[in-house]
Amino acid sequence: MERCVDDEKVGLHIPNDLFFSVLSKLSIKSLKRFECVCKSWSLLFDNPNFMKTYRKSFLTKIHPYYDDTSLLLHITNKAPLFGGHYIDETFELYSVSNERLENKVKLDWPNVMLDRPCPLPGYDSGFDVLGSVSVQGTLCLFCAFRKNIVLWNPSTKEFKLIPPSPFDSGSDSDKIYVLHRGFGYDHIRGHYKVLRHRRFPQTSDYYDFDVELEEDKSSFASLVWEIYSVRSNSWKNLDVDMHHLSIECEQLYIDGLSHWLCRSGTPNKKCLVSFDWSNEVFRTTTPLPPETNYSNGCFWVSSQLVLLNGSIALILAYEGTLAFHISILGELGVKESWTKVFIIEPSPSLGYPIGVGRKGDDYMISQAHKIKLISSLETTRDVAADAKINKIAAERLLLKETHTLPSLLGHCLVLGVLLGW
Repeated sequence: MERCVDDEKVGLHIPNDLFFSVLSKLSIKSLKRFECVCKSWSLLFDNPNFMKTYRKSFLTKIHPYYDDTSLLLHITNKAPLFGGHYIDETFELYSVSNERLENKVKLDWPNVMLDRPCPLPGYDSGFDVLGSVSVQGTLCLFCAFRKNIVLWNPSTKEFKLIPPSPFDSGSDSDKIYVLHRGFGYDHIRGHYKVLRHRRFPQTSDYYDFDVELEEDKSSFASLVWEIYSVRSNSWKNLDVDMHHLSIECEQLYIDGLSHWLCRSGTPNKKCLVSFDWSNEVFRTTTPLPPETNYSNGCFWVSSQLVLLNGSIALILAYEGTLAFHISILGELGVKESWTKVFIIEPSPSLGYPIGVGRKGDDYMISQAHKIKLISSLETTRDVAADAKINKIAAERLLLKETHTLPSLLGHCLVLGVLLGW
């Protein structure tokens, strides 16, 4: 067996700057696999000079996933409900023409929510967006209290109202706790699907908004997953073994898979769960780094999944320090492939992340309720000075394709690609 090339030998043949430049163009998955080559390669991510080169290379590569895309600004104004909870009162969606969010055009989303009664009179909530991106051209809008789901193409203004699940009817249907989990595209069969789960309480009078954060699941008799298919225009139960309690309702979609941050079986531990839309199975569970625990020392840690230059990334917000750490996943199912690449230094003006732009720019809500842009994850500046943002509003940035695509209202067997991030 040949002896591993040591640091001195590498240094004699390849200057460090050239050596780092070549390796910085590799994926994190490849770099992790090459750690066994020699000691210097195993310590690359601890080398500040290499990390500087890697970050620059990572941000200068514009992933083709972002071709022909534009930004959507989603603003949901919230009204107080009870017990410290809020309900979405109004829904606004804007098309944004540049990275500073200066030119906004309000979109007229399909107002079909009134077709079904709202169980909470006086709270005629607007739709929310299922997921953080459009999927193959389409946005999935839903109203939790009315159980309405609409597939909508913002470019052509076509939409499809999804029929209610047959499991929503019955005398105890209002006691069932339903959560819409994901929206994706089956690339093999060429149509859209929606995923949700429902829980049946053991007692008829049980209803708790905080059930997703409860460790004890004994209050529920069963957990059932359902999937809707545009091709069949119907719902069906899924025979899957997935009992993780989801922490984040917002999904991350890429290449036929949806990903969520979930709570694992161990208290205060999180994991990444992935769902394959073509095979209709939960494909893998990826442990998260230990610093993603709810409480890290004296600081509270919040987390958000984003798509950064075509890679799955995790933003950790350390509220006690006002700092943000961004790690990138090299390989699904491998905990050790999470690599911390960016650290946004503490700033009293930053609040929480709302999305990532086409060039890897990170958009934040400031403590003064203004939108801030962290350009190339380094410099910070205010954007959208005219944005109407208040203390009880939630904002998100979405990406959608801008070109015209096949009709959503055509025959369900020939539905094509519509939009995408």
